[in-house]
Amino acid sequence: MPLDKEMQQRLAEHRKEERHGSKLGPFIQDIVYGGNDGIVTTFAVVAGTVGASLPDYVVIILGLANLIADGTSMGTGAYLSIKSETDHYERLRKEEIAEINEIPDIEKAEVRIAYAEKGFSGKDLDTVVDIITSNKDVWADTMMAEEHGMIRNSDGHPVIHGTMTFISFLIFGSIPLLPYLLGLDQNSRFSIAIWSTFAALFILGLTRSIVTKERIFRGPFEIIAVGALGAFVAYGIGVLLRDIANVAL
Repeated sequence: MPLDKEMQQRLAEHRKEERHGSKLGPFIQDIVYGGNDGIVTTFAVVAGTVGASLPDYVVIILGLANLIADGTSMGTGAYLSIKSETDHYERLRKEEIAEINEIPDIEKAEVRIAYAEKGFSGKDLDTVVDIITSNKDVWADTMMAEEHGMIRNSDGHPVIHGTMTFISFLIFGSIPLLPYLLGLDQNSRFSIAIWSTFAALFILGLTRSIVTKERIFRGPFEIIAVGALGAFVAYGIGVLLRDIANVAL
């Protein structure tokens, strides 16, 4: 039965509402993944070199090298990961299409079993199985979900996700380096880097909470805690290596 005009209008208005998520929703994983790694690894360079009492120019050189090299690695890694997942899905779906063509009775029985386990029975079960198996694309998608636990990712654009990861890494990862790049007072650079790093982690966590609309207050502190752990480890390793180097010398 087609929808009347009133229902069509209400449906259109409903779809425009933001309650179903932000436009950044499909990319929030890339933003958090790239941003958190950028902040932590870049600050690890800063903290490690400061802990080892190395000159500030070493911080800048290693920090910039980390931004470009690791950022590129993160972006291409995200691209390859999503591309591999998409290729895997398409390969399995082709196998399901082939099985539907070769052994339709077996595949139809699998659909029946899957929906019987969901609570369908009698005529309702017959109807839903007949509807699903009347369209091979729907049939294949159903088998992908029920047999393999996989659904097609409509946002699976590897290049876009890889680019978002790279950009997030650069933007957030550059923050711990700013006190050194801007030539701030030498005695306060590391202190400012620490506070700016925590601020960047908080902003990243707040962004995640706003986009996901979950854990508004706890979310930022979760990311800060994870980042702080990495920072403390990096600084401790720098101090340890400095002591080892002094002994070796």
